[in-house]
Amino acid sequence: MGLDLWDYGVLGVYFLLIVGLGIWFGREEKDTRDYFLGGKSMPWMAVCLSILATEASAITFIGAPAQSFERNFTYLQFAIGSLIGRILMAKLLISAYYKGKVTTVYEYLKQRFGMRTRDAGVVFFFVTRILASGVRLLAISMALSVVANISLVQGILMVAGVALLYTLFGGIKAVIWTDVFQIMVFMGGAALSIWFILSRLPGGLAGLMEATSGLHKFQVFDFRLTLKDAFVFLAAVVGGCFLTFSALGTDQGLAQRILTCRKVEQSQKALILTGLIDFPIVFIFLSIGVGLFSFYRFFPDPNIPGRADYIFPFFMVSQLPSGIRGFLIAGVLAASMSSLDSSLAALSSSMVVDIYRPYMVPRASEKHYLFISRLFVIIFCLCLVAVALLCHQTKSVLILGLKIGSFTYGSLLGIFLLGVTTRRGTCHTNILAMLSSTLVVLAVYEFTSVSWPWYVVIGTVWTYGFSYIFGRSKSTFDELKA
Repeated sequence: MGLDLWDYGVLGVYFLLIVGLGIWFGREEKDTRDYFLGGKSMPWMAVCLSILATEASAITFIGAPAQSFERNFTYLQFAIGSLIGRILMAKLLISAYYKGKVTTVYEYLKQRFGMRTRDAGVVFFFVTRILASGVRLLAISMALSVVANISLVQGILMVAGVALLYTLFGGIKAVIWTDVFQIMVFMGGAALSIWFILSRLPGGLAGLMEATSGLHKFQVFDFRLTLKDAFVFLAAVVGGCFLTFSALGTDQGLAQRILTCRKVEQSQKALILTGLIDFPIVFIFLSIGVGLFSFYRFFPDPNIPGRADYIFPFFMVSQLPSGIRGFLIAGVLAASMSSLDSSLAALSSSMVVDIYRPYMVPRASEKHYLFISRLFVIIFCLCLVAVALLCHQTKSVLILGLKIGSFTYGSLLGIFLLGVTTRRGTCHTNILAMLSSTLVVLAVYEFTSVSWPWYVVIGTVWTYGFSYIFGRSKSTFDELKA
């Protein structure tokens, strides 16, 4: 069963609303401060919801149900580590960013260490964000291709095109306010899914418990001591902490909206609240996966996809009634747009502030920089499309999306932590530390069976330790310059 007129009508209204909201909230952009930081005047609750929407993304909407469909609730352990990572981020990094009055977090590296460390941080961010966001674009396009009966390429171009349109004109204000709307659609679709699954199961919740009896589908904690499994408690909590700390603290895609609040206390409040709300969000999407597992035990379908990432989209298109199906698909699209828009805005802001303005055209007008910012939004959108097309044969979009950041985030987090906790470090040793850290993590990936949550931990410890041991203290460096 494909989409019908009612479904396309719902999707059409959704597209019109987000594009309209984006253009409306970005209609008064006068300079890059407005375009990148929203004039430092965004309400903290809107920032909180925007962070949640971006973090969730299509990978949560599609990947989390796939995890509990195949496994259980152990993915929820990552939310514990994630909350710890947010608290550390709020205590250690946010105040440093506000004190330095930065537009991008990499400006802090320039203030603390110098231009070359800042440039290295920007390069690492570009590589990580382009790859990770390309995978997120792939995740949503996979779902859209199933439910709308279109090719994967058409889905990628459609999703990227809509996100490009309102980000291009609205900047970070458009990103944040459309994210607020989209997380409502996103979570509304999730709640509707659970209700519909339970209403169809014989006995409702009791039927679900019967279908999963003895299978440990609701197991949350796994206290086995092993480095090989990503979903044991120690790996999930420690790895989740470091992954969240690095993503929120050193990735401009997420950190950018934290910098839009007027006061540092507002940013800290918004950030920690997202960690608390993250628990029920993850729980809801894992519940969808177990619900789908139960549903197909009661109602076997010979056409069910062999790949778990397609289970939820397949259920939408084959089981949901007209109109509701369109709303659920809008929820999937909302999950994707909220991730893509922030990535495009962040990549553009870092390119202009950290590369274009200091190295290429240092003394142009704000009107020129605003124009160039929008041009880079287009260029980076094309980059994400290319990555999505290259990664279309991956086995699990959830794991791939999380893995990508694990290879490079440790290099970034180690340098940022060195900056806020010590007076040591030089550009030369920092760059060597970041490069060698990536090589070490790649070697661990290639030659050991250590699971991916440990990659960012290893990278952080290596980078921090290398720069601390071999880098001069700031006071010594200042004395040598004098």
